[in-house]
Amino acid sequence: MKIRKKKRRPDLPDASWMEQDGLHVMMPGTAPGEAEMAELTKRYQENIRKSPLWDEMVQRFGKEKAERLLREFRAEKR
Repeated sequence: MKIRKKKRRPDLPDASWMEQDGLHVMMPGTAPGEAEMAELTKRYQENIRKSPLWDEMVQRFGKEKAERLLREFRAEKR
């Protein structure tokens, strides 16, 4: 029986945090391009739609305004 060594990865610091201007995430690698940012934004909006926050937004603002507000939720790179 052969035992394989696990690849060691350096311990990465906590890669996400929340501030007043929103959620921040730090990821290794190159900066994503426009297509990747559009996909990240789409996934982010889908996750918001599946969260309890979406129900609260619809209840508070109505479906139409909640949809407009959701379109403002965007992934940004800095």
